[in-house]
Amino acid sequence: MLYNNIVVSVLLSNVVKVRGDPTVAGKKDKANKAVKTKRVKGKTNWILCIAVIALVIYVAVRLVDQNMRIKKAREELSELDNYKTLQNIRIEELKNYADAAEKNDLDSLSDYIEKIARENLDYVKSGEVEFINIAGN
Repeated sequence: MLYNNIVVSVLLSNVVKVRGDPTVAGKKDKANKAVKTKRVKGKTNWILCIAVIALVIYVAVRLVDQNMRIKKAREELSELDNYKTLQNIRIEELKNYADAAEKNDLDSLSDYIEKIARENLDYVKSGEVEFINIAGN
């Protein structure tokens, strides 16, 4: 039995030598796991930072684009308001001439027709001489 105890103790000492001291091995394993965890956390932090930066850049680009679209839409709205005002003036002018025509005031109707022919169609009366300003002043 003594022989068996010696063999077992030799075998155990060999196992301890191969594996090392169990308390030291456990500490080394914990240290290695901590280093690996720090590395993983470091990689995770970098990935998270890159994702946040990409999100901020995306939002900034979208805001700038949206502001440009809003500015363009406002300019277009302003142009349409000006056009609407001009059309309302024209409608009032046409209503005035239509009212005059209803009263059988054919002179005002013929004046209107003449005005439209001169301004829009570049017509002139017979015997009239039209001068064209080529200087643009």
